[in-house]
Amino acid sequence: MDTTWLWLGALAAAALAALGFRRYAGLVIRVHSRSMLPTLRAGQLLFARPLRDPGQLRHGDIVVLQSEELNERIIKRLAGLPGDRLAIDAQGLQRNGQRVDEPHVAHHGGRTGRWQVPSGHCFVLGDNRAASSDSRSWQAPYVPLHAIVGIVRGRSAVGLRND
Repeated sequence: MDTTWLWLGALAAAALAALGFRRYAGLVIRVHSRSMLPTLRAGQLLFARPLRDPGQLRHGDIVVLQSEELNERIIKRLAGLPGDRLAIDAQGLQRNGQRVDEPHVAHHGGRTGRWQVPSGHCFVLGDNRAASSDSRSWQAPYVPLHAIVGIVRGRSAVGLRND
């Protein structure tokens, strides 16, 4: 068999794999802060599927968003969707009057309050509540749904040192 055909076949397979990765994983982003501890560590690589339809979003999703306020891509957990009534106190999060089970949060802390998520927006939180800059502390607490660029679907098993 001619090696040219082998090379062409390998090239075609690589191109198809790259297209599949782009469609289903799409984004690779590195965790830069400790705001998502203990779930995510600084230095970990995340693989996110591009968000094509805001209807795909679910409470508890870890999302990548383009923050206009911070002028960077950040990683947070989706706590509230349009129409949700949220309350955060020393015991944690309540959504629409129901306490939310949050096993991913080691310690509740930081700002408390009440919020009503407007249409076309969401509310995001870091898992490390005491050390997270998130919707509770931002000047504009509600993130436009169009600012969410991906939903995290995978992560590296080990983090890289980020000290």
